[in-house]
Parts: sequence; structure tokens; C-alpha cells
Amino acid sequence: MSSPRTRLCKACLTSYRRHASTRADSTLFKPPPLPPSTGHAHLTNRALIAVFGPDAARFLQGITTNNIRNSQSAPAYSSAFLNAKGRVLHDVIIHPIERPVKYFSDPPLEQDEGLGFLIDVDRQGVEDLRSHLRKYKIRTKIKMRVLDAGEADVWTTWGEQINPDPGIYPASETAFSRARRNVLKYPDPRLPSLGHRVISFDGDPPPPPCLHGPKVSQESYDIRRILHGIPQGAREIIPGEALPQESNLDYTSAIDFRKGCYIGQELTIRTHHTGIVRKRLLPMQLYSASEEHPPEKMEYDPDSTLAMPPRGENIERVDTKGRSAGRWVAGVGNVGFALCRLETMTDVRLTPEGGGWSPGSEFKISRTLDSGGLRDEEGSDEGDLGVRVKAFVPEWHRGRVGVRDTHQSQE
Repeated sequence: MSSPRTRLCKACLTSYRRHASTRADSTLFKPPPLPPSTGHAHLTNRALIAVFGPDAARFLQGITTNNIRNSQSAPAYSSAFLNAKGRVLHDVIIHPIERPVKYFSDPPLEQDEGLGFLIDVDRQGVEDLRSHLRKYKIRTKIKMRVLDAGEADVWTTWGEQINPDPGIYPASETAFSRARRNVLKYPDPRLPSLGHRVISFDGDPPPPPCLHGPKVSQESYDIRRILHGIPQGAREIIPGEALPQESNLDYTSAIDFRKGCYIGQELTIRTHHTGIVRKRLLPMQLYSASEEHPPEKMEYDPDSTLAMPPRGENIERVDTKGRSAGRWVAGVGNVGFALCRLETMTDVRLTPEGGGWSPGSEFKISRTLDSGGLRDEEGSDEGDLGVRVKAFVPEWHRGRVGVRDTHQSQE
């Protein structure tokens, strides 16, 4: 039996609007400036776990979504760890490295223990991931440890192409020895236009040839990443809830659908072969209900004073009733991510009948919390926060889904 609904009066709604979100003019948080076209950032929200030993590749092969054995020649590749129900626990970037034992074992050893891996993961979930790895370690011949901040740090750089330096790319043990004194650098495996990822060692920042442009904050880089439509980390890909395809992990080459068994494979592979992914995380732009038209192009406004919706807030059509069009996930300033019904909020068509989207469709953030929480009166405008939201489908996303702008094709 469903719980009774608690109606939200106008006074309560006003108070809830005031305290639910951080505004741009708050003294606690100010949205970062627009990221430059060329720059670099120190990603302090990322951590590294070293996994090495004779069985390291076989061990990771059985618990990650990408094909470890076929990826040893790549400098890095995206992947994910799932739970038994096929939900994402951690989205990661994995770096194969040769003979890592002399660098990452404690104390250092000299014998060759084969290929090793650095796992780049959200720092918020690094201890959970270590526990997850230990749960499946059993009798495999591997060692693992979390690298301390300063021992190894993750950076990113973007903009003009950087001329490769053979001493920076570890194709052999000797090169890796040099790289440890410098950096590991590689193109971001999720989307080339994001630039390069860089790992520096021993607390030293990467030397100038490895970075480009001015240093910006980690938050500025997050703006750039959101504008490119790449979600990452526990804040945007919610552990234990998010599905791999809905999180676009299939579009960022994080899933190999031809590999053998791994934890969480059953639902993932069944969805790929027999299902339709109707909802996906898409980049969104917030705008005021007072604006005459929705934005035509996604643009970040560092001076925006719009309230950031709380996670899980409902998205629905402005002028019609019906089921939810999506759920807000996270954002910064006036941009962020939401889990959207593609045929409802965009021109993407997955079925012949489509989902009722039209060029004039507008969507709002509405105050409709789930069971046990506050709900606005059905059909009332009291739940309308005065914030509109528009979903954008990145061009790289369209290329992977194999769709085109049906509205433009009809003109």
C-alpha cells in the first residue's frame, strides 16, 4: 500500500527552494569560470590503484567490462566494475604497465612479475574499489595497493596537439623507468576531444612539454567535460544504481560485448542484444522560465544565478501531463547531467512511432519527491520551480547511436 501524499504548501515550497540548492552568488560556492580552449588541470578527485603480479590480467578480465587481454598494447582504456545485478560500481580508466613490481611493491622487488595495471578511479570510491578487488582476489597471484597522493597524481591537458616525446610514452621497461621520473601521457580513451590524461610521479608536476596552456581548477575541467557530454565518478554515475548503457559506457568504449564472462555481464549483454536503451545520461542546460525561447546551443554561464536542482529531481513537460521525462543527476552552474528519456526529450528516434518530441517542446524541473517525501498538489503550478531544462545530444553521441536529426532531415 502506497504511503499517503503530503501536500506542499506555498510557504514550504518557498523555503524549500531557498535551501535545497546552492546558488551562484553564495559565499560557499561560486561557479568556476569558462574553461579556456587550451589548458591543463590537476585532477585531485582521482586516485590510482596499482594491481600487478602474474595473474593481474586474468584477475581483472573476470571482473571488468572491457577486454583486458586484448588491450595490453593500448596506453589506456576505459572500463567499469559492476555488481552482480549489472549495476555500475565504479567507472575507471585502466593503464597497462610493464614490469611494475619494482616500482609499486612495498618493499620494492626486482623479479619480473609480468604485466601490471594502474586503475584511475574516483577518489571518493577508491577504498570501496579496493575492498571490491579483495573480495574476488581469492588465490590469484596478484598484489595491489592504493597509491598515495603525491606518489602518483592524475592531470589532464587539452588544446593544441603536443608533439610526442618517446621518453614520455612507456613502450618498454627502460622507457617506463624514464617515465616514472617524468610522466605517463596518453589520449583520453573515452573521447579524443577531451585531450590527454597525464600521470606524474613522486609529487613532481608534469614538465612543461607534457602540458599545454594555463592551469585551471578541477571544477573548470568538469565544466569542459560536461559540455562534451562525458559523465564520470560517483556524483554522476551513481554506484549501485546506474546501468552501464544508460551511463553511455558502451559509447565511450568501456564495454567489450565479445569478451567472456565477468561480474554483471548477463544483464549488460542481454540489453545489448535484445533490448532498447530508452534512457541515457545527457548534458543539460538550465534556463529561466522567463526566457522566451530555449537555448539553441549549449553554453555555460559562470554568472548564472539559477538554483541547482537536487539529485533525483523530476523533469517533465511544461504544458502537458504525463510520465516523467527524466531525472536530474548533478551539475555546476547552469549545466549538468540528467537521465533522459531519449524519445521524449530529444529528436532521437528509437522506434517508428517516436516519443512525441517536437522542436517546441519545453521541460521543467518540478518538485516531486518520492515515497515518504514532499509532493506538490497534482496539476498545480506550486511544484514548478521556474527552472527550465534542455537536453543536448553531442555529435559524438549521435555518431555512436546511429541516428540523425530527424527534424532537420525533414526541412
